[in-house]
Amino acid sequence: MYHGWIAFTKMTRFRLFVFSLLPVAVSLFPTCLPGQSNADDTVMKVTLREVISLALKNNLELRMARTDSAIAREEVLHAKMARTPYLSGGINYNFIGNPVLYRDFYSNDTTVNYLDHHAGWEVIAGIPIYNGGRISNNIEQKKLVGLIQAEILKMTEAEVKLEVIRQFYNLIKLYRESEIIEANIKSIELRIRQLISRVANGQNLISDLKRTELQLSNYQIDVFRTRNNIAIIANYLCILSGIEGSPMIVPAETVLEVPADTLIYEECLSEAMNNRYELKQSQLNMQLSELSLDMSKSLRRPIVTGNALYTSQYPVPGTFPPQPDILNYWAVGLGVSYEISSLYNAGHRIKSNRLQIEKDQIQIENVRNAIDQELKVAFIRFVESKRNIESYNKNVDLAISNYKIVKSKYDNEFALIIDMIDAEVQVNDAQLSLNNAIIDAINQYYSLLYAMGKLN
Repeated sequence: MYHGWIAFTKMTRFRLFVFSLLPVAVSLFPTCLPGQSNADDTVMKVTLREVISLALKNNLELRMARTDSAIAREEVLHAKMARTPYLSGGINYNFIGNPVLYRDFYSNDTTVNYLDHHAGWEVIAGIPIYNGGRISNNIEQKKLVGLIQAEILKMTEAEVKLEVIRQFYNLIKLYRESEIIEANIKSIELRIRQLISRVANGQNLISDLKRTELQLSNYQIDVFRTRNNIAIIANYLCILSGIEGSPMIVPAETVLEVPADTLIYEECLSEAMNNRYELKQSQLNMQLSELSLDMSKSLRRPIVTGNALYTSQYPVPGTFPPQPDILNYWAVGLGVSYEISSLYNAGHRIKSNRLQIEKDQIQIENVRNAIDQELKVAFIRFVESKRNIESYNKNVDLAISNYKIVKSKYDNEFALIIDMIDAEVQVNDAQLSLNNAIIDAINQYYSLLYAMGKLN
């Protein structure tokens, strides 16, 4: 028996043409909503692929995540600059007034004819030779931050894609729900016209007409509520995908497919543990904490630098009165420094880093458990939704068969109007339940792919 992801991707699919079960044939997706659209509304018919493409390009959360990733890359380049030589230069000029020399506790004073103009310039260069591993650790930390941001970006892309898919299919469900109810409304309106005539001729009671009108009113309320929900989700899809103008989104004709149930939970869990971005982030965070520990330990290591200097000064410093000469000189050398206080003040920081590593290890196990639970829920709900479709398909057949029988009896005056209303309600509810089950199964399938880290 062949298992694994390859078997999952190559599994057979079945198509659900449930719309042929309806007593009244209607188009899958109307271009507008009768009685709800405004003359100024713009209708935009799109496919799922088009909405996902727009969302991956325009979604604000994704754009911020891409910016964070770009910032992390620049931080790596900035950290590498610590290895390059530093170069600085400067010039100075001072005008100094003639000093006064006092003797005998200010009883005699002498003004010195001083050189009033003092100037100089210098160029200093240096290069780090050994920094206790601080520079290397800092670069590695920045690289890990960049990898974490890359995983966050991938996770954000998957989250946005999953949300777009869910809302797109929810929109399909609502459009279909509106069509089912509107088809029943047309049937009820036709019966009301017949009942008005039958009540006038004394064939039916006025209460029969009122019950039917009440049923019509309830369906009209349901349609109104559904249309409002369509407007809300369409607007949300516009926000997710960055579509300007908030047009009325209408899904292009879509064949609803639900994959056959050939998944094995253990294999799905293995895929999730290998692919989930949260687990990779937790592992990278632990590596980052380990580098922080190395960075703290490096505080107890010496720093060695190489230096070079060239300077020119006028007048020659260190003489009094100063000599009207120019002094130029250069120098090269090494510098060694050591922070003695790090022997006792870095201990708590090192201990804190070790505790953080222990916390990160616990967090990795916590993330594993969360992924396990999320996958378990997604797997069970997907299998459950597939079985629900079979049950609701059978319910639709039974409801339609019952409706035909009751209608035949009613037409031959062997059934009451209340029986007819009940039969119609059963057909309506069965069709709505089947419609919801199909969309739920598709959404659960994509939720399972997300839980496995395979929603690419």
